[in-house]
Amino acid sequence: MSLKPLALCCASTLILMACATTPPPAGDWLSFATLEPGLPTNRALACDPDICLAADASRPTAAYDASAEAVAAVLAKLEPGAEFRTESNGDIRARYVDTTAVLRFRDDVDVLIRPVTDTSAKVAIYSRSRVGLSDLGKNGARIEALEKDLATGFAG
Repeated sequence: MSLKPLALCCASTLILMACATTPPPAGDWLSFATLEPGLPTNRALACDPDICLAADASRPTAAYDASAEAVAAVLAKLEPGAEFRTESNGDIRARYVDTTAVLRFRDDVDVLIRPVTDTSAKVAIYSRSRVGLSDLGKNGARIEALEKDLATGFAG
């Protein structure tokens, strides 16, 4: 008996599950402070130690010469489907689903915009794939692109 049909069936099922997954679940938001060390190979994190207390970040947060509200406004234009909320400490949180171009996999993105002063903010981003053991660098590239798009949003 050949395992090829079984493997093809399993792979097809995984792809269909990835394409049919729903937006982020309602309820609790991701806690950057409690992310654990050791990122799997299908995730990327831009965060500073004062935000992500234990997690090992792939890169530091990006800083912007704009208020946290201004950064959130640019993010809302870039990702109109994002869900936002403001924390009691002034942090602005956002979460949304991004879909890969080729296979239409859905990846979850969480953003934390922390005010540093009235006119500056830093942004932590956690991007992760829902399916698979590796993202082939897609989540890290997504973070880098989002940081550049945010910076460009203030220039225009």
